Amino acid sequence: MTSDTAEADTALRYEYDLDAAPSKVWRALTVPEFVARWLLPDPQAPQEPSRISLEVIEADTERFVRYSMREEDEAVPDSIVTFRIDPNGSGGTTFSIVHEPVALAKPISRTAANGNAPPTTMRLAA
Repeated sequence: MTSDTAEADTALRYEYDLDAAPSKVWRALTVPEFVARWLLPDPQAPQEPSRISLEVIEADTERFVRYSMREEDEAVPDSIVTFRIDPNGSGGTTFSIVHEPVALAKPISRTAANGNAPPTTMRLAA
């Protein structure tokens, strides 16, 4: 896959053929208990777990789900993870993952005590 933007060149792309039916893969991606076990860090792990939040941005039942993923550490930029589910013709699933950083600048909110707000300062994602 090619793209005109440099941002797209930083995306991680993976594709797998799974024996599981698309409906089963969909459940793993959308049922909160399954998502927590599969996508979020194990709180029982010996290393200090990072805190990650997931928010569904867009979904099409049994076709794809796109999550906004954010780690608690502000040094780590937000990213978008898209999971695509396609039947593979043999009862299984072609499963694609695209993990890409978000290229949006984030405003730093600074408001004066008297309500006069200075111009918004923008902070670029590293």
